[in-house]
Formats: sequence, structure tokens, C-alpha cells
Amino acid sequence: MTPVELDAIDKKILMALQGDLDDSPEPYARIGELTNTPQEDVILRVRRMKELGVIRRIGAMIRHIEAGIEFNGMVVWKVHPDRIEEVGEMLAGSSNVTHCYERPPFGEHGGTLFTMVHSASKETCMEIVRQLAIRVGVDQYEILFSERELKKVSMTYFDEDDASAQ
Repeated sequence: MTPVELDAIDKKILMALQGDLDDSPEPYARIGELTNTPQEDVILRVRRMKELGVIRRIGAMIRHIEAGIEFNGMVVWKVHPDRIEEVGEMLAGSSNVTHCYERPPFGEHGGTLFTMVHSASKETCMEIVRQLAIRVGVDQYEILFSERELKKVSMTYFDEDDASAQ
């Protein structure tokens, strides 16, 4: 991957995007105001950064507890190394899975594939995981349920110092 040159405006746009977007019909207008850049230019710069791979995607972060989705299960799957790609793709493709990562072995079974599943009840979460296990053909897994949310924020990649260092 080749590093991309970003100017001060690009970095300010990224700083604005890493936070909460305005919930107005024109969220990029506010970013334009913050960066003293016309909204059309903000949109063009965001598109360019997306095409260059600087930005992978822009998505909403739902405060799931406030929405009634109170149960979160981090599932640790023990998957044979030869099947990591296959099973990872199947799990990541499920609408019930919000996160999917390969990590070093962990837990009782030494699982290496981690997924996050959310639901309104513990029983529903367990059923979703059971159905996923059948679909991917993996019977060794653990579900680690969240006890409480301590922090939930978007990643911060740039701060004021980064934007002014141009």
C-alpha cells in the first residue's frame, strides 16, 4: 500500500469524519464550514480519499443499548487453520455479525476467529450463534457476553496538531 499525501484540509475533513456527522440532510455542509471549504469540494475530497483507500467506508454507529439491543456476544470460534478464510468470509457475510477478526488462539478451545453478535435477549443471541455454527460447520465456540458498556467511540486518527503540521 502506497502512502497518500494529505494536505491540511484533507486532514481537517478526516478529523470531522472521525466524529459524529451532523444529522441534517447536508452533513458535509457543516464540515465545509469547519474547514472553510465549499460543500462540493468536501464531497469531492471525500470521494478521492475513498478511491485512494484512505477512507474504506463511512457508516453509522448505532447506540444499540438505547435501541433495545441489550445483549452482545463476542463469539470465539475454534476454526481449523485451513478453513479460516472460508469460515471468516461466511461469518462476516452474515447480517447478524457486526465484527469479524482473526486473532491468536484464545479461551477454553483456543479459538482464533472472533465475531460479535447483538440481540434483544440472551436466548436470541445464543440461537443466532447456534444457527451460525450449523451454517459454517464449526461446533467448538464460546460466547462471551458483555456485562456493561464502558466506552464506545469512533477511532481518532488525526487531531488538531496533525492538521496544522502542514
